[in-house]
Amino acid sequence: MKVIEIEGKTPDEATKKGMAELGIDDPEKINVEIIDQGKSGIFGFGVSKPAKIRIYYNDQVEDVGNKAKEVLLAILERMNLEGGVKDLKEGENKVYIELESEKSSGLIIGRKGKTLESLQFIVNLIVNHATGTEKKIILDIESYRANREKALRKMSREIAHKVIKSGRPWTLEPMNPFERRLIHMSLQNDKRVTTKSEGQGIYRKVTISPSSGS
Repeated sequence: MKVIEIEGKTPDEATKKGMAELGIDDPEKINVEIIDQGKSGIFGFGVSKPAKIRIYYNDQVEDVGNKAKEVLLAILERMNLEGGVKDLKEGENKVYIELESEKSSGLIIGRKGKTLESLQFIVNLIVNHATGTEKKIILDIESYRANREKALRKMSREIAHKVIKSGRPWTLEPMNPFERRLIHMSLQNDKRVTTKSEGQGIYRKVTISPSSGS
């Protein structure tokens, strides 16, 4: 949290000066406390008293994205993986980082995205501890997540069709929480089947079963 005191002819002018000093252009990112409204001379003449304000600016939020980038690049270097940050977008609750790599994209993704998920988990752990926030940091590379989501939706429909046709349940491969939730949501409106997560740990399995009414 940064706190600065600024003077100006009016509180508005002082606020603009303070924002310029902090290097921000969004007034919603600051809280302003008016210490003194100031006073101008009679008819613009005479002794005037400047307005004085105190600005509170929480720069910790802006530090989360930069900290995540710093930690991520350090980890990649320690892993001897070539990679950089192509794009970084920070919202109120999430930080999205898109990686790029000419030589190591496959290694960064790993088998069925498990290396990318592990990397994301570690970055979240380190950054959240360092910044004291709980922002979710999402890592992606070569649109892997969008492609994976599309593939999972297609697979869930194909497996559901087999389950309905055979009348027997089908247990899918172990998946992380996001992927399991995607399977559940993809089939939630299909009354012919039911879905259930089973097992222990992060990578539990989803079982697709024929519903009792099918």
